[in-house]
Order: sequence, then structure tokens, then C-alpha cells
Amino acid sequence: MRFPRSTVYVAFVLAIAVAMGLSLRNGFVYDDILAIVHNARVTDPAQWHTIPRSPYWLGTLWRPLTVALYAAQWLAGNGAPWLFHLTSLFGYLAVAVVLYRLLQRLGADDFGAAAATLLFLVHPVHVEVVANVVGQAEIWVALALVAATLVYVRARQNGTERRSLPALLVIVALGIMSKEQGFVAPLLLGGAEWLLLGERQEPLRARIRVVLLVTAVAVLLFVIRGTLLNSAVGETPAVALRSLTPVGRAITFLGVVPEWARLVVWPLHLQADYGPPGIPIGGPLTARHWLGLAVLAGWLVLFVRYRRREPVAAFGLLWAAIALAPVSNLLTPTGIVMAERVLFVPTIGFAITAAALLRRRERSMTRNVVLAVIVAWGIVLTVRSATRVPTWSTQERFFTDMTIDGAQAYRGWKVAASYWDDAHDRPRAIADLNHAIDLWPHDPEVFERLGQILRQDGHCDAAIPVFTAGLREDPTTASLRAKLLECLIVARNWSAAEQTASDGVALGEEEFRAEQARVRRIRAADSTGRSSPPGH
Repeated sequence: MRFPRSTVYVAFVLAIAVAMGLSLRNGFVYDDILAIVHNARVTDPAQWHTIPRSPYWLGTLWRPLTVALYAAQWLAGNGAPWLFHLTSLFGYLAVAVVLYRLLQRLGADDFGAAAATLLFLVHPVHVEVVANVVGQAEIWVALALVAATLVYVRARQNGTERRSLPALLVIVALGIMSKEQGFVAPLLLGGAEWLLLGERQEPLRARIRVVLLVTAVAVLLFVIRGTLLNSAVGETPAVALRSLTPVGRAITFLGVVPEWARLVVWPLHLQADYGPPGIPIGGPLTARHWLGLAVLAGWLVLFVRYRRREPVAAFGLLWAAIALAPVSNLLTPTGIVMAERVLFVPTIGFAITAAALLRRRERSMTRNVVLAVIVAWGIVLTVRSATRVPTWSTQERFFTDMTIDGAQAYRGWKVAASYWDDAHDRPRAIADLNHAIDLWPHDPEVFERLGQILRQDGHCDAAIPVFTAGLREDPTTASLRAKLLECLIVARNWSAAEQTASDGVALGEEEFRAEQARVRRIRAADSTGRSSPPGH
């Protein structure tokens, strides 16, 4: 079954419009605020020259191309969010067009390539990327990785490697400068060479020459990135992952795998944040972990089965695994336990596998049955995507839905509390922080935020046990210790205040040596009635 290319592209536009089109009404939400609205490198042209040598808006991430594109959109639209969202939709369409061309290049027929791409476009797990502006980083790196694979496979099949090499290297470099997942490009191209082009009778040197050059570019950019940012890693690790050993991270990974599988196959429940206790951290092993192990075993069985029978399907499975590796927390802890946005690039791999299997099933199933199943599932996915997009429309809607949808993720309550505190809804902020503690009482930042709110409201008596509990979780949190010390002084609990300062000194926090002396002076003055503690 052949379709005119223009008809297929119109179908892509309609699918995006129905599934994701409501995002044009969204504003700047969540990470958009810090990454764009409050980022001088985006909003102030005088700061644009600092973009190449500066980190993304947090940690030591390096995404200069993404930040530059934010700046261009801000200037063109005078900061209007609709232009950012329109750009995301056009970027999403570009990913679909290039993916469709790649699927055809890999041997999928028009029906399989179009069906797989349409299902990719309407998949609800992509809403976070398309409906939230900072998701553009995912879009640009996905576009680069798919385009690089298309250019590479076409060049190898046509024998035009030398002519295509400059374009390939530029595309890979742009992907790396969009998001860290771009560094997997050499692995994806190597996988394509192994699985899709392995039957070519060529010396090994000829087969891997281009991949080695791509690898050299990736290594060079990695060195440049590390030199500019003075760091070889990315984000500050999530609190839940900081104390885990490699074995603990591996066990946590097994607990994440079933969630990945569910979101790919049955993505009807979505949430903005994932983590403990909904996703268990470390051991012991539970049924969830064994299920994760079974999913991995199933992936391996399918990969081995398809490697020779359906190498394109095997390549899709390999693509998904390679794309997930940087966010698996196996090699190094990242800033998240899990997030829906990290599945954007991996689902391209599943689209490749689906297109290959649809071509195969044409010989054993009637086209009408396959078409009916795809249409029915596509409608379900489209409706879910369209109903999810408004979650990202406003700050209030987002943070309200965050705790409703992710009721078992403590961090969602922690983040929502910060928003409600900034919105001057102190009771709601306090309630959310208390709930976060009830869910997972191992994050000292939650205790510090709750204690500080109580302290600011003049309730040091209530704040002291909160600060104390936070220090038990992490005695090295100097800011938390300082706040506890101030409340102990207000409460005239001199022995505890001196002990708190002494503990800080013992931990090597030299600033508490001066605090020790200050506590003694205030205590002595208070005993003679010559002064009152701060706050009284």
C-alpha cells in the first residue's frame, strides 16, 4: 500500500494538531520559569555571548544550542509563550518527517512507516516534552539523532560516505549541544552498522571509519564541555540517589523498568514527577524488581530473536536501550529517579521496531485487522494526549495536578510546596511539606523548608524538632544547622545551641567556631539580664 508523501505529511500535521495542539494556549510552567523567564542569557541580548561557555540553568548541564534557540524565540516573540510552543510543535513535526524517511530507508513500507510514526506522534508520554517549553531540548536532540542515523545509513548504502561526512558531523555536534543524550550518537551509528549493514563485504577499517570520526567529535565536545564547566558530570544527583552504592542504583533501576514499560505500552496514567515511595529506592528486592528483571529478560530474548530474522526490529530495540542508558542511573546518579520526558528518544526505537514488525505481519494477518487495531489504539492515545496537555497550561494547574497525579512521589509534594509558599498560601505549603515527610522522611531539604516556614512565622518551638530531624538525615547540611541554631537561641536552649555549634565544628564546618563564641556571649549576657536573644 503506497501513499503520496504529501498525504502522509498532512496526516502528521493533523495528528499533532489534535493530540498536542492545545499546547499553543499554555504559558511558561515549572522549569520554564528558571530556564527561560528568569534566565538572563535568554532574555538579555547583552548576555548572549556567554551562552557557549555557560551551563544550562542548573547544575553542570551544557546545552548551548538549546539556550541560543530560546534566546532567538524570546527576541522574535518579545517573550510570548505561544511562539515557544509553536516552535515545539514544528520541531515535533520535523522529528516525525525525518523518522518517517528513516523508516522508509530501513525498508518499512509506506503503511508501516506511516502507522508507526503516527503512533509515535500521538503517544501521551510525549506530552511533557511538547507541552512544556523546556522539552525542546529533547526535541532537538531527537531530531539530530534521527537525522544522523538517516544520513549515515543512506551514505553507507549509496557509497557516499565522504560526501556526507561533513553534514553528519555537524548534525551530531548540534545534537550534543542540544542535550546530553546526543553523546550516544556514535553508539547508535555503530549499532546501525552492526545490525543493518553487517552483511556488506568490507574490511573492518572501512566499516568503522565514519563511526570513529563521529566518536572523535563526541569526545572532543565532551572535553570542551568539561573544560568550560569544570565538571565531567551533569546534574547534581537527586537526593534519593546521593547515598546509593552502584548496587543500590542497580536495584533502583530494576524498580524503574516496569514504569518505563507501562508508560510505553499503557500510558493512560501520567504524572509530572516520579520517585520514592512510589518507586522504591535501593533494596530489598520486591515483586516490582523481579518484574523489572523479567522485562529486561524479555527485551534480551526479543533482541536475540530478531537480530537475524528482523534486524531492523532488533535495531529499534537496541536504539531504545542505548537512549535509556544515560538516564538509567547505572553509570552515575542523575538529577532524577525517573521522568516521562526521558522516554522521548527511546520511543523512536520502539517506532522503528513497530514499523519493521508491521511489514512482517502483512504476510500473516489481514491488512484490515491490523489497520483496525492501529486506529483504535491511536484514538485512545490521541484522546489521552489531548486531555493531558492542559496540565501544563498554568503554574496553578500544573502544581495542583502534580500532587494529584503523583500522589506517591514525595518530591512532587516538596516542589508543589515551594510554589504555594511563593504564592503566599502558607497553610497549603506546610501541609504539602508535612505530607512529603510522611511519604519519604529522608530528604533534609524538606525538613529545612518546613522548619524555615515555621521559623519565619515565629514558631521556633515547632521548627526546632523539624530542623533536628533534618540534621539526623544529613548532619553536613550547614544551612539547616544554622537555622536550627538560631531557633535554639530564640528558645534560650543554650546547651542545645552550644552542642549544635560544636557538632558543626567537629564536622569541619569552621563557620560554626564563630557561632560557638556567639552563643556563649549571648548566653552570658542573658544570664545577667543585659540582653535578650534574637527574635524577642
